[in-house]
Amino acid sequence: MSKNVIFYARYSTDLQDEQSIETQVALGRVFADERGWTIVEYFEDKAVSGTRLKTRPGIQAMLRRIKRGGIDVLLCMSVDRISRDMEHSSGILKQLRHYGVELWTVQNKTPVTDMELGLRSIINHDQIEQTRYKTREGMKTSIKKGKAAGGIAYGYRIKFIYDERGDRIPGAREVDKKQANIVRWIFEQYSLGRSPSEMAVELNNRIPPVAGPRGLRWRDTAIRGSKERGTGILNNETYIGRLVFNRRRFSKNPDTEQREARMNDASEWVVGEVPALRIVDDELWAKVKQRQIEVEASFSHTTDNRLNRTHRPSYLLSGMLECGICTGPYAIMAKDRYGCTNRQKKLPIEHLGNIVCPNSKTISRPELEGRVLDAIPSNLLSVESTTSIQDEINKELTTARKTGERHKEKLRATLQEVTRKQDAVAGQITERILNGQPQIDAFNSMLDDLQRQRNELEANLAKVAVRRTGPPKTFVVNPAMYSAAIAALTTIARTGNTEHDEVQRHFNFVRELVQKVLIEPAADGKSADLTIVGRLASILASMHAFQEYSAGMRERHKNDYARRVRAGDFRDNKEKLDYLARFRAVLAEAEADWKALQVSVVAGAGFEPAAFRL
Repeated sequence: MSKNVIFYARYSTDLQDEQSIETQVALGRVFADERGWTIVEYFEDKAVSGTRLKTRPGIQAMLRRIKRGGIDVLLCMSVDRISRDMEHSSGILKQLRHYGVELWTVQNKTPVTDMELGLRSIINHDQIEQTRYKTREGMKTSIKKGKAAGGIAYGYRIKFIYDERGDRIPGAREVDKKQANIVRWIFEQYSLGRSPSEMAVELNNRIPPVAGPRGLRWRDTAIRGSKERGTGILNNETYIGRLVFNRRRFSKNPDTEQREARMNDASEWVVGEVPALRIVDDELWAKVKQRQIEVEASFSHTTDNRLNRTHRPSYLLSGMLECGICTGPYAIMAKDRYGCTNRQKKLPIEHLGNIVCPNSKTISRPELEGRVLDAIPSNLLSVESTTSIQDEINKELTTARKTGERHKEKLRATLQEVTRKQDAVAGQITERILNGQPQIDAFNSMLDDLQRQRNELEANLAKVAVRRTGPPKTFVVNPAMYSAAIAALTTIARTGNTEHDEVQRHFNFVRELVQKVLIEPAADGKSADLTIVGRLASILASMHAFQEYSAGMRERHKNDYARRVRAGDFRDNKEKLDYLARFRAVLAEAEADWKALQVSVVAGAGFEPAAFRL
């Protein structure tokens, strides 16, 4: 029986024995031909991990194609090509079932069942976790042996040493004398009061220029880095002969599928002493650390804005602006005017032929923010779009209430268990006293610990009981108050006043809609062209597409109506009115579908990032 088939192939660098995209496609063709199937389309993802889903363009395009219909089978080499994540695998199979599409694999030559998918997903997930664990443990062992666990830091090069079998020992480093002189110079200049920006400019302007880390141009951030994270030239402890590993742990955010770093406690750090790699002496290192403390203290004294102290964005679009020519950041250059930082720092751009960015266009902050705010559709923040939000919040409140009840029951059970243990220990102490046996200090200590646990549990249980009194809470949107609040917040946002938490939340909502804004000179050379990338761009693109679709529908309806009138298809005015009413109903249904898309964006469901020029 002939079937319409989509073939999906994925290749990543996770495992070295993976088949190439070309091999997967060739085997898929043979498999389909043997069964008389027709592969109507191919989709692929190259060098993308199977633990991702939202950020895999190939699989997202494939799922969109399946939703359009006309597909009978999704074919791939094996289940792990679809996903290596248990949650993602289950969700994809549910979507396929919903659209009547079977999932087949060349490996097993049969449709994939729920049980098979579940078992293979668990195995794939465990394999990834085991690989991560073994990799980290191996890196920790290398550090303890005085070997590097990562890349080559500036100031060092690979040291070629071999074991008794003639195999090169990985991770060995030695000092690069030429780069080491630059490192010492940076430390000395900073201790004398020079800024990282000044040093970066001087190093780039030397003849010949001094190549920075990874052979790139020097930037002040490469020198300054982060004191807390131990990054940057001035914070790299390797320069005082200490290899430090496991400062941070990385966790993938399930919403963005991007890795996010969190600092580990100092007790979890792995440190290896390597005196042979020392470049900077302790006295110079201490001077630099002291100046960093003074600079930080000076900055905190001049930053009296509470929001700055909590690292909130200073302005609505802070950190989201990018030069449309060199892709460098746009930042405040003068009073309330944004400009390209690469041009200001006179940094040659490699993809522009090593010339300084020609984008001299600056734009005032009020104009920039006003144009972005004006681009947000008014009905996106309307009361009608809050219905799903209200429902979602009430669901969260219900879930939180149920979680609180479960927590309360768990506290009670734990308290009962601690009380039972306490009674048992007290009984043993009493029995020994009655039998004239000496008391054991360990029993007394255990009894004290159990009493402390009991006191803490009773206190926590009392707090939970207080919080849970009263009727269940629900969230209801007041239309008049909501509209007034949105109007007020938007007005305040235009003034740049970020001192209130409510305004900051409104800022965060707008920032969620916008991934970045590209700025470049307009064709007239006077104004600036803005291109929005992100959810807002998707909304605007869908608006534009719907307007064109609506106009096309009206034109087709007009022509069809005129043709029917000329042909005498309508017997009376009632039939004409019925025909017009049916068209208005179809158009209203299309408008409702489009508004539902807007609501899904507000509620957090996904539009994929797009670009839209203002």
